[in-house]
Amino acid sequence: MNIESNQTAARQRLYALCGIIAPIFFTIMVIIESLLRPGFSQIYSTVSELGLGHLAILQIMNFVIFGFLLICFTVGFSRYLKTRSGKTVTALLITFSIAVMLAGVAFLFQWTSPYNAVILAHSVASIIGFYAIFIAQILTWQALKGSDQDIWRNYRIYSLISGFVTLIVLFYIPFSPYQGLFERVFIAVWLIWIEVTAIKLYRLSKSRD
Repeated sequence: MNIESNQTAARQRLYALCGIIAPIFFTIMVIIESLLRPGFSQIYSTVSELGLGHLAILQIMNFVIFGFLLICFTVGFSRYLKTRSGKTVTALLITFSIAVMLAGVAFLFQWTSPYNAVILAHSVASIIGFYAIFIAQILTWQALKGSDQDIWRNYRIYSLISGFVTLIVLFYIPFSPYQGLFERVFIAVWLIWIEVTAIKLYRLSKSRD
């Protein structure tokens, strides 16, 4: 039984590490790709623009690897999401992860398909993913209600606030003359939420050794 418990804790640490690595990996890749593109603006250019052109493969890989790491992270987080709303959070996070991967895969067709079709496919996948991640954050507040309060109390409040901030910034982006800047703020909010959640999961796995 003790061996089984240790193995479970080890798997949970691995899942948590995937969640810890994912936001850092994504951010570093975007920075590197931006530096490789003269004239690319962090204020006016969107992150998705990195998926177009001769260096597009880097951003495509970024989307796919990031999405895969998030699926692993979700498997670990789902252990604490046993309620009906918790299962919905799990489904939303899986949806978000797959949507991110598909948003990247869509760019693979830029050399063989009409430009508008590629952008449409990428945009649809992105929109689905964006709404999934904001709803997931808000529902996490409900999903962990009644759980160990010493573990989740402050985190639940943080998750709720993070979800609403994500939504507010998301709605503001189309109306801002600085879309690149506000898109990065939007992305940063849920990247930090993933990072905080993953660190929480890692600490919980260590405490159960």
